Amino acid sequence: MKKFLKIAGIGCASIIGIFIISGILVGIFSSSDDTKSTTSTEKETAEKTVDSVQIKKDQITKDSLVIVKKQKKEKAEKDLNSFKKNEDEFKETTFYRDPRTPYYTNVNFIYPYIGKKADFYYLRLKFQYASDDWLFIQKGILLIDGEQYTITGDWEKDNDSGIWEWLDMSVGETECLILDRLVNSESAKIRYEGRQYHDDRTITKKEKDIIKKTLEIYDNVK
Repeated sequence: MKKFLKIAGIGCASIIGIFIISGILVGIFSSSDDTKSTTSTEKETAEKTVDSVQIKKDQITKDSLVIVKKQKKEKAEKDLNSFKKNEDEFKETTFYRDPRTPYYTNVNFIYPYIGKKADFYYLRLKFQYASDDWLFIQKGILLIDGEQYTITGDWEKDNDSGIWEWLDMSVGETECLILDRLVNSESAKIRYEGRQYHDDRTITKKEKDIIKKTLEIYDNVK
């Protein structure tokens, strides 16, 4: 009987020891899991903070761009009011052109002008040819720093003591790119090709300045 109790006592001590060790191990692993959980939470919080800061920066940048765009548009609209204005009440359209452009068509000149209908702005381009003899123009060719661009359309004609022919055309992205290259060119010429003959001339600095100014205004009001 004493022998049984002794064995039982040793067994109980061992069991108690095992429970103690198990408790310690559980505590250690539990602590490790808690540490990992805390670290993960801290990382997520840090990432959310970074995201929040980036969102605020992006919003500030966006707001700044909106403000700058608004300021440019206001200035462009003010500059546009200094342009010559022609209103068509029937079509409810207003046309604006640089005050340095010729009033009549019987002057050799190239210039863009801005149209406005309601709140919509658009761009047009006018080629004017004047001489003593008819060319009966079929197309124009721009030579810009060695690169050629063909201008086609329905050329109109009129005459008095002299003759003049002109083309009034709409402007899209391609034409805008050509005009941009023209104003930044070292050399720019125009050839008007008629039925039998042609006529060449150099595009003047005044024309380039007018084109540049008109494009700047149009880019900021559209």
